This record gives sequence, structure tokens and C-alpha cells, in this order.
Amino acid sequence: MKNTALSSFFVLLIFLCSAQVEPKPKLLAGPVIGTVTSTTAKVWIAYRGKGQNALILGDTSENKVHYPVNYHYIANSKGEIALTLEFSGLKPGRLYNILTNIDGWGTHAKYSLRTLTSDTVKDFNFLLGSCALLNTDVTRGLFPGGSNWIFYRMRKKNGDFMVWLGDNVYYLYPRHYRSYEDMFNRQLKIRKVYNKKYRDFLGNQPNYAIWDDHDYGPNDSNKDWILKDSALKVFKGFWPNTYPDEKSFPGNYFSFRCYDTEFFMTDCRYNRDKEGDTTGAFLGETQMIWLKNKLLLSDASFKFICVGSQVLNDNHFGESYANYTRERNELFDFIATNNVKGVVFLTGDKHYSEVCKRDWKGYPLYDFTCSPLTAPPLPRRLLGAYRNQWRIKKTDYALKNFGRISLSGDAGNRSMKIEVFGRGGFKKKEYTIKQSELIRN
Repeated sequence: MKNTALSSFFVLLIFLCSAQVEPKPKLLAGPVIGTVTSTTAKVWIAYRGKGQNALILGDTSENKVHYPVNYHYIANSKGEIALTLEFSGLKPGRLYNILTNIDGWGTHAKYSLRTLTSDTVKDFNFLLGSCALLNTDVTRGLFPGGSNWIFYRMRKKNGDFMVWLGDNVYYLYPRHYRSYEDMFNRQLKIRKVYNKKYRDFLGNQPNYAIWDDHDYGPNDSNKDWILKDSALKVFKGFWPNTYPDEKSFPGNYFSFRCYDTEFFMTDCRYNRDKEGDTTGAFLGETQMIWLKNKLLLSDASFKFICVGSQVLNDNHFGESYANYTRERNELFDFIATNNVKGVVFLTGDKHYSEVCKRDWKGYPLYDFTCSPLTAPPLPRRLLGAYRNQWRIKKTDYALKNFGRISLSGDAGNRSMKIEVFGRGGFKKKEYTIKQSELIRN
């Protein structure tokens, strides 16, 4: 009898140890604010576990809450979910608290978002940057991308929104991009584990993002990357922006409007041919048609074309649009021939910042390159990267930095002020471009 009881005890113990325990619901990361208009908003969170998972917006001007009208999510094999929630029916110029409730976690209103006002023209500013190398392993304290104080300094600038110009995450090692699962886990780990300064910045204002090679796959990867569709799914699942229908528009390019400015966020990876053939595609035929039509239809005072690789520089150091001469010239010709007023390129990747200007058939093209946020700066002269005939003198800055663009003035007489701030938050460079300049002579 004693042996039977003992055997039963061990069988029960083995059963209890082997039984799967339902993970306790927990908020893993977020919120991250994405696309915001005068009446709509998108907010992202990541969580684990089953049960009641909710995020609502609380109107601070009246006793009213808004529930999501739609959602999109992706998940990994561990049941961790990256969730984007969509809200509509909001009111212009209102402040909304972001209230997150995951079972057993609690509710708070630490973060909030503000919708755009109903004005057609308004003074505002936005932040921008690229190359955010965020390290999460044991070398975090020593690695060149280990410091993220810059995000604290950026938050203090109170930008109306942030434009991420690529290399926002850094798939640094092959283990970060071997599969969909690896890419999902890398993205989540950065938002879940990385320093509070970075997390707070993502929840402080809307974020609009394009990608470059280190958000996509291996270094300098192009359309031949075998896991490009997995990379696309992960990117869209972690950045809560509004993308066109993916069946008609393959890639993650999109546009958004802020008062009298419009942003064209391009994808320079998904359709990109190998370098070496100057007649190859960079954006690709479908995206080029989309961009041209958008530019022609836009009445914005400033039309910002955001690209992961530098556009005007002909140095050929590293990657740039100059390596795809046929397509770049086609875009430049289109802008000049149609006199598409107000075009400015915003670019990243180069690990230094500068403002370039080039006359193209009477049209003054500008390119503001802003990089790096946390990645190591480059020894430009040693590597042969310094020479650039289109750089405006004394606009370059070669240490870690971020940018701010401020739009001001009356309708028809607007101006944009470009500022470059070092990682300590102090201004290093400044340059102003008037709306009246951005027209074919």
C-alpha cells in the first residue's frame, strides 16, 4: 500500500511539472503612437497572455472614452502579440490620455496624444533622425550604440512628431534576421528591454517610419533578400502607420499630411535592384508611379520626400540614389519639368548630417541628411566620404545628432528652419529654406 501511494505521488508530481501553465497577461512594450490626424489615431502595444486586453483613449476635455474601431496584430511562437489599434471619431486639437489595461497589470495615463487642429496652415515642428543602433546584450554598456541619452534630449524638444529615416532598429547580427521569429523577437526586445528613455520617447509623440537595410535584413540587402516578406510583415506590425493596400502597392511606402506639408515616406529596399547597373530600379516602377501621382496631386507648401539612402550626393561612398542614375534622373526630371513646388528630400544612412543643394534644370533641389542617432560616426576623410560638391558649406556635422525642422509664416510665404542638435541637446547647425525658393526658375 505504501509503495502504491508513493508511486501515485510521483505520477502526480510529474503531471504537474509537465502541465503547461497559462502565462499571466502582461504588457510587454508600448504604447507607441503612430499616425495621428485631426479625427483618428493609431496606437501600438505588445503584450502576452490571453484574457481581457484593452487600450482606450480618454478625452481630457469631456468625460468620454473612445474604444478602438479596428485592429491589426502579429505574433511570435511564444504567444507574444504586437497589436496596432485604430481609433476614429476623435475631435480636432484635443488631448487624449492613453489608458492601457492588461489583466493583472493595471491602468494608468502616463502617455497621451494630441490630434491635429482644423487649421489648414499652422506653425509647427518635427524631429527626425536615422541610424539608431540599440544594443541589448551583455556588451550594452560598452558598445558604441549603448548610450541612449539622446532620446531624452529629443523628448525635451517637444516635437509635434518624429520622422524615422531608416536603420531604426538594427538587425546587427545574422541571428537577428534568420527568420520571421528572429526579426519579431529583435524588434520586441528593443522596445521591451531597452532603456526607459527610448520607450518614453516613442510614447511621447506620433512616430512615422521608413526602413533601410538594417531594418530589413543583411547589410546593403535588396529585392533579392529571401525573407523580405517576413521583414515587411514585422516592420508593419511594429510601426503603427497607415499603409496603402499591399496587394496593389508592395512595400511599406505611404504618405501623410500635417497642415500645409505632406510627407512621402518611400521604400528603398523591397524593389531595389543590385548595385552596379545604373539603369536598375531603386524605388521600383509601381512606387515611382505612386510617388509621381502623389506629387502632382499635392497642394502642400512643402513636399518632403523621405528616403533611406542619400539622394543628391554623387560621392558614391556607400549606398546612395546616385548609384541608380536612370531612375534618379527620371524623378529629378519629373519634378523640374512639372515644376512640383516645395520639394525637399529628407534622408539618412550616412552617419553624418549635412544639407545639400543642387540645381536641376532650373529647379533647386535640397537634401537634408540626418544621421546618426546612436550609431558610431564615420571617419569621413579617412574613408573618402567627405568630398561632396553639393554640400552647402558649414552645414555638416559628423557626431551623433538629431534634427528638427520648424515650419512658420503666413500661407504662401512659409519657411522651414533646419536645425541639427548634438546628443547633448545643444544646437550645432542651422539653415533656413524659404517656400518661395522651391520653384523652377
